[in-house]
Amino acid sequence: MASLDGKAFKSKLGPVGKPMDVDDILVFEDGQFVSKECERRCGYAKVDYWVRRAQDGAIEMRADVPCTESDAMMHWRGTVREDNIEGSFTWVNKRWYWDFEKEFWFKGRLVETDNP
Repeated sequence: MASLDGKAFKSKLGPVGKPMDVDDILVFEDGQFVSKECERRCGYAKVDYWVRRAQDGAIEMRADVPCTESDAMMHWRGTVREDNIEGSFTWVNKRWYWDFEKEFWFKGRLVETDNP
């Protein structure tokens, strides 16, 4: 099975349909994934990620990332082709009186892991 371990991607993200104007580093290490910006801003944890090889040779990834400070969850889906990653994630915030979902997109490029 393909793995993204040891890779980091300098990325931009933003709400779907709007500019990707938030800088981020997406890190894959020891079988876990983390968005450094989401970790910094909202306490999203490192989590296990899943990958599969697509028919065209790309690596597809998924990760379900809980917030450590609330009942929110982020569902990440991305595709890596050569040195590039792109995809989307759904941010879900559940409350007893309403659920809120917002779709984001991201795009990034591979960087050296010792200096992302």
